[in-house]
Amino acid sequence: MSTRPLHVLIGALLAAAFSMLIISMVTRPAPLDPGSFGAKVELQPLDRMAVYHQGRLKSFESFANELMGFVSGRERFNGLPRDLLYLDMMFRAPSYQDADLIYIKNKSMRQQIVEALDDPVGFNAPVQEGLGPRLDRFMESGLISARLLSDPRVEALKSEWRSDLIKTAKFVDRMESAVGLVDQNSLAGLLRVVPPPSGDPNEPWLSVRDLQVESVNPDQVRPEARRIFDAMPDDLRNDLLVQWRGLVEAWVSQNAEQANDAMVGFAELLPRVSPEIYPEPARMRWEGLYFQLKNLTWVWLVYLLSCIFLLMAIVFRWDGARGLGVGVFGVAFLLHTASIGLRWWVSGRWPNSNMFEAVTTAFWFGAAAAVLLEIWGRKTQFRNMFLLTGAVGSMVAMMSANFSSKLDASINNMMPVLHDLWLYIHTNVIIASYALIFMAAVSSLLYLGWRMIGGGPDYARVGGTEMLMEAAAEGEASVAKKRRASLGEVFDGATLVLVEFSFVLLWAGIVMGAIWADHSWGRPWGWDPKEVFAMNTFLVFVIMLHVRLKARDKGLWTALLGLVGAGVMAFNWIVINFVISGLHSYA
Repeated sequence: MSTRPLHVLIGALLAAAFSMLIISMVTRPAPLDPGSFGAKVELQPLDRMAVYHQGRLKSFESFANELMGFVSGRERFNGLPRDLLYLDMMFRAPSYQDADLIYIKNKSMRQQIVEALDDPVGFNAPVQEGLGPRLDRFMESGLISARLLSDPRVEALKSEWRSDLIKTAKFVDRMESAVGLVDQNSLAGLLRVVPPPSGDPNEPWLSVRDLQVESVNPDQVRPEARRIFDAMPDDLRNDLLVQWRGLVEAWVSQNAEQANDAMVGFAELLPRVSPEIYPEPARMRWEGLYFQLKNLTWVWLVYLLSCIFLLMAIVFRWDGARGLGVGVFGVAFLLHTASIGLRWWVSGRWPNSNMFEAVTTAFWFGAAAAVLLEIWGRKTQFRNMFLLTGAVGSMVAMMSANFSSKLDASINNMMPVLHDLWLYIHTNVIIASYALIFMAAVSSLLYLGWRMIGGGPDYARVGGTEMLMEAAAEGEASVAKKRRASLGEVFDGATLVLVEFSFVLLWAGIVMGAIWADHSWGRPWGWDPKEVFAMNTFLVFVIMLHVRLKARDKGLWTALLGLVGAGVMAFNWIVINFVISGLHSYA
């Protein structure tokens, strides 16, 4: 059998890896003009400032990244960093009255907005001037101003869209929320940075809007804020107000030197208000670093490189490629572990509270399982296979986290429903089984690729785990004396190993979920869509194990059903979370 197609595939993958690396380097945001105010201000003191938001303390950099990301998506307005943009919009609101800041994701809705705004009826001349090129840019970037979205013709469209609860209503809600966020008062009101002097973590924090009102018109301060101001020592309260007024004035006048001094002074005063509940500076710095490193989701490139070397090691039985593949996989796994550990430390909980965390954590479990299986099978003909499937799975997961706007990387508090030991174990066991199911699909695809390029109907003669145990027990010397297994047998055997482990984990996860449901809701099973499709996934693998006993072409049917099982799992994880409403739709 010719290995020419495999050479071509590996060459294409290697070229793709380096192309993606070059693209990711080229597409970095352009630096700001060195002479501009934005380039001169040093935001590090404020970036490390704690912000109380949605029941959690975040660094200002993390907070601004989350809020501005919600408003503008992945796009950057005029190349400005999001923390700088947040402050500039808050301090110099008139400069952004008609700025194209709000991201509209749905391209069909963009087109309808453009068609509505192209109609000159009722449009005043100043807004209409230069509108054509602006709408062209909107179609390309998705960014539009709140002023254009408030046009009567667009309002008519939004009323129509609100009536379609399934397809478009959610986009209108997001649009309206983004419009509300870019308001100067909203930006100032959300920026809660002054802790309560009482040290009670349950008391609210003061916003910079409260500081602004106290500075200009103390009689208009909210009663709740007044109690907090009155509880502060007079000198500390006055110093805070002086530094804040100085920052506002310096920013408005675009005096970078004075703004930098005011930021340092303001940031140094905040922990003194309530040192017992103010977070450690180290945690704020690490949280900022985590987001500066793009949540480490770019690790998918390292996993991709390891995939190429490991595939070469499997196909050509080349020890040099194995060494490179194992080494690069080790680097990727350490970086992946660092991303999980850092997020765990910053959030104060195991990262499994939203879809972003579920995906990245699940395939960390998968990569960890791949390492353990590789150690177990290092002296067998399965060597490299488990690392390859783990690398592909983790690569796809980190790519999804990096490129998909559906996976929100924001760090939020865990939902109250997850504060249950059985449910906590259940969710982690389930997502670990999902990772192994995907890894089994990878080996199934390799088997089908083997068959497509002329490989025979080979299959593992005994169960995958049994085959692995026997080979590992016999040792490398004994295995070398035996007939060398074909690639088809290796791919099929690896699929069986992964399916068998995922089968046990999925069953255990379903049982644990039923125990929790009975404990929490008074019934073990409720026919919720996600419960049903978890069981459907399990049934696919039950069918696979029975078909394996009867089918003549065992390898082919195992690979096909492995892909079907992965498809049902993906439907359960993606469609149920994002499309179909249910008790488990937490994405």
